[in-house]
Amino acid sequence: MTSEPRRHAPPWLFGITYIPFGIVGGFVATTMPYVTRQAGISVESIGWFNLLTFIPPILQFLYAPVVDLGPRRKIWLVIVAALSALCLALAFSVPLPSQMGLFLALVVAAQMLSGLIGSCNGGLLATTLPDERRGSASGWMNAGNLGGGALAAWVSLYLLDKKWDPSTIGMITAGMMMVPALAALTIDEAPRVHRPARELFGGVARGVWKVARARHGWTGILMCMSPVGTAALINFFAGLSEDYHASPAMVAFVNGPMNGLLTAGGSLLGGWACDRMNRRVAYLISGGLTAACGLAMMAAPQQPMTYAVGVCAYLFISGLCYAAFSAVVLEAVGTAGGEAASTQYTLFTSAGNAAIAYTGFLDTRFHKRLGVNGLLGVDAGLNLLGIVVLSVLFFVILKRRPARDDGEARAHAA
Repeated sequence: MTSEPRRHAPPWLFGITYIPFGIVGGFVATTMPYVTRQAGISVESIGWFNLLTFIPPILQFLYAPVVDLGPRRKIWLVIVAALSALCLALAFSVPLPSQMGLFLALVVAAQMLSGLIGSCNGGLLATTLPDERRGSASGWMNAGNLGGGALAAWVSLYLLDKKWDPSTIGMITAGMMMVPALAALTIDEAPRVHRPARELFGGVARGVWKVARARHGWTGILMCMSPVGTAALINFFAGLSEDYHASPAMVAFVNGPMNGLLTAGGSLLGGWACDRMNRRVAYLISGGLTAACGLAMMAAPQQPMTYAVGVCAYLFISGLCYAAFSAVVLEAVGTAGGEAASTQYTLFTSAGNAAIAYTGFLDTRFHKRLGVNGLLGVDAGLNLLGIVVLSVLFFVILKRRPARDDGEARAHAA
C-alpha cells in the first residue's frame, strides 16, 4: 500500500510563523538604536552594539543542528520563541545607560534564540513546499518577518513615547511573539525518525557538506556574504532622526506602520517576481535599487521630508532584497531537503547575517567624520561594488565552465 501524500501548508502560513523572528529583529533594528540614542549614546557606539547582536546569527550554523534533532521543527519553533520572548521582555525593564551590559546580554540572548526560529521556519518551508511555491512563500515569510517586526517596533516606540511602564511594554511584546508562534503547530510535518545521536549528527554534517560543495550552494553562500541587498541601513534609521531633525512621532510612524506596510509589500512583490525570473538576477537588481535610494538621499537636503520619503523608499526596497535573498537560499536548500534542512538553511543565513553586520559596521564608521551622507555613500558604494563582482562571477566566469553538481541542472542557476 502507498501512503497518502502529505499536504503542504499554504505559503502565507510561513509569514505568520516568522513574525516572532521579525519582532526580535525589529527590536534590534529600530527600538534598540532609538532608545540608546535617546540615552545619549553615539551612532558609532550603536554600530558596535549592532555588530555585537549579529555575532549569534553569524555563528548560528554551529548550534542550529539542535533543531534538526529531537522534537519536530514546529515544536522547536514554539520552544525557542517562548525563550526569546522572555529575554526580550526582560530587556525592556533594564535602565539605560546605567546597565548597558545587562541590556546587551539580554538582547544578544534573544537574538541567538530567535535565530533558531528562522532555522525551524526555513527548514519547514524547504521540506514541506514544492519548488514552484517557494518564491511566493519567501515573500510571505519576509512579509511576516519585516512587517511583524515593524509593527512591534512601532508599538514599543509609541508606548515609550506615551511614558508607559517598560515592563508592561515588554510583556506586550512577548505576547505578540507567542501568539503567531503557535500557528506552527498546524503545519503537517513528518514525524522524526528516531536514530542514535551520532548517526543523526553525521547525517546533518553530510547534508550540509552536500549543499556547501555544490556549485549552487557555494555560489549562493558567496552571494549571501556580499554586501549586495543587505539593506543594512534599516538597522540605523531610527537612530538618524537627529540628523534629519525628524520628530519622535515621525520616527515612530515611518519605522512602524509604514515600515510594516512597505517592507511587507516589497516582500510580496519580490517573492512573486522570484517565481517568474532568475532569482539571482532579482537579488542583484534589489541591491542596485538599494544603492540608488542611498544616492538619492545623499543628494536631497537633510530635512524631515527627506527622512520620511527616503526611509520609506529604502524600506520598500528592503522587502525586495529580503524576498530575493530567501528565494535564492530556498532554491539552493530545497533539493537537499531531509533531516538537515534547517542547518543547511542556517548556513546561508549565517553568511547573510555576517554581510549585514560588516556592512552596517562599515557604514557607521563614516558617520562621525562625514555625517549621514558618509554613511549613505559607503552603503551605496558597497552595494555597487558587490554587484560588479558577483555579475562577473556568475555571468562571465561560471558561464564558461560546465556545472559539476552531479549532473543536476537547475532552471534558476546562475
